[in-house]
Amino acid sequence: MRWAAEIAYLGNAFSGWQRQEGTVTGQGTFEKALSLLNGRPSTVEAAGRTDGGVHARGQVVSFDTLRDWEPSRLRQALEGNLPQTLRVLRTVPVTPDFKARHNACYREYVYFFWTGDSCYPHLSPFVWHNRRWRCPRTRERLRECCRLLEGTHDFRAFCRSGDCPEDSRRTLHVVSLASRGPLVRLRIRGRGFLTNMVRIIVGSLDDIAKGKGDPRWLASLLQGRPREEAGRTAPAQGLFFWKAGYEPSIWR
Repeated sequence: MRWAAEIAYLGNAFSGWQRQEGTVTGQGTFEKALSLLNGRPSTVEAAGRTDGGVHARGQVVSFDTLRDWEPSRLRQALEGNLPQTLRVLRTVPVTPDFKARHNACYREYVYFFWTGDSCYPHLSPFVWHNRRWRCPRTRERLRECCRLLEGTHDFRAFCRSGDCPEDSRRTLHVVSLASRGPLVRLRIRGRGFLTNMVRIIVGSLDDIAKGKGDPRWLASLLQGRPREEAGRTAPAQGLFFWKAGYEPSIWR
């Protein structure tokens, strides 16, 4: 029977999502729990990959079980074999041809900044403590940059060197910036992403916050410029895989 599950995990507990020999990953950990339920080696597919240190609030995975389960019992059985750093939020039966990655209409990432003079130690594993994003005038300039990022562009400058495909054009549906007190949230939604794309976008926006670039510079990067012309890769701990969307919704 084919299932979809929404899961959340702490990125700093894993060396990324994708299975790797000799290291602890989100995929490897979930597959170990699933294999115990099935009584044989089992695999799982995710809507998107995350690097080491990147968190997930609403990652979606698809997998098969060898017998029928009541959804809440399956969720409990999986969690019983998983560490506290990886939780199963909900499970639902899906059609046999459903694939979490292939069927996703969009993926949404959220990056969090803390702009106060000092950061709570409880928050520091989940935000980039960066006071440059505090100034309202700077944030208004960054919102202008967010509008430039929306649409279809060549994001070659925003892909990790050596991992860029021949076709580096991607479409971003939503790029928005919001704040509440010292907490700033950058939301990016698109169909697909290049390797490190969101973190390099954040690093480039931070260069603009520093005064090292401007919206015109950002627009020029979207013409397929080489990686070395963009900003640095932002720290992983502020980034969350927020959710994946499906049409029609698989959760109804």
